Amino acid sequence: MYACNTESDFTTSTGILIVLAVCLMTLGLVTIFVHSNFLDNLYCCLGVFVFGIYLIVDTQLIMGGKQVELAIDEYILAAMMLYIDIIQIFLYILRLLGDRR
Repeated sequence: MYACNTESDFTTSTGILIVLAVCLMTLGLVTIFVHSNFLDNLYCCLGVFVFGIYLIVDTQLIMGGKQVELAIDEYILAAMMLYIDIIQIFLYILRLLGDRR
């Protein structure tokens, strides 16, 4: 709902999203070698945050009306982008809540 109704244009912030994705990947590599619950929780929270922003950007790309938009013939790409964003958010939330007993 936010991506459809906001006046802000997130489609031009792909550079920031690349930096956030690289930070997420670096933190993921660190959590492989350093076993800490804090780092694992931080990694999951950052993953949910980053892919939440990706979900907003991809939704705005699909809806159009902003500076960058997908063409009508790119509906398969659009569906794949949304699917990947939602699955990644779901997996990070599962990992975040899965350690509780």
